[in-house]
Amino acid sequence: MRKFCGSIVKCAILSTLTLLVLSTKQQPQYGQGTPNPIEEQTRSLSRKYTQAQIDYFVEVALGSEFGDSHTTIKKWDKDVRIKVLGSPTQQDAKMLRTVINEINSITDGVHLQLNSQNPNVTIYFVSESNFRKYEANYSPINLGFFWDLWKENNIIYNSKILISIDGVTQTERSHLIREELTQSLGLMKDSYRYKDSVFYQGWTSVTQYADIDKALIEMLYRPEIRPGMTKSQVLQVLRTLDAKKESVPQCEPTDVNPALDFSIESCQPQQ
Repeated sequence: MRKFCGSIVKCAILSTLTLLVLSTKQQPQYGQGTPNPIEEQTRSLSRKYTQAQIDYFVEVALGSEFGDSHTTIKKWDKDVRIKVLGSPTQQDAKMLRTVINEINSITDGVHLQLNSQNPNVTIYFVSESNFRKYEANYSPINLGFFWDLWKENNIIYNSKILISIDGVTQTERSHLIREELTQSLGLMKDSYRYKDSVFYQGWTSVTQYADIDKALIEMLYRPEIRPGMTKSQVLQVLRTLDAKKESVPQCEPTDVNPALDFSIESCQPQQ
């Protein structure tokens, strides 16, 4: 397997990558004031998750694979600025841009971008034998590894990602880029539930998100899902969203891209 996570007291594994795009989104202020009720209500009414998606979310988003991590939500509250070092191939760079574009089209409140001057994430494309030189917490033998740091309030603020340039094919490395990037957002655990998921526990080389993966990314970065939430708190929020959706008498206009409407039941106007 090529999934690696690690965590120390306030640290955890995570993977992340980014693209040459300037952020135009405002940074969310978790724990600093009250959320905009109109904005949250609008989002709440636009999404309804299946039980399978909810079950998968609490399995993947709570805790981490390595290290001493509490089973609470961890997420970024500011834009992810990434510096790339080492020897990435042209295909590596292309995959980074592709995945970052996809993530930016799904998440709300954070934006991924390449920034070599002021990074909070560094990704190294180096030989696996040299991983420990760049991250002392590296756990051999892994061909990809990520290590996150977060604050006491469970907000992630820094990450290192290691991707091997040997011992893997280009397709496998493309998978690692997608997997580690996505897990760096706070979706830190693996599962045996879905073989086509980037979070699959076994050896895999999938290079596309399954629909359920997109749902998990979108769920994590909903403003209602906050850093530090426990499983019971997360489930309560998602049940509340469900109840709000059921109470809506008819569809409201929305600017949600139907192509990204991967996690909800189709909304049909009343006849």
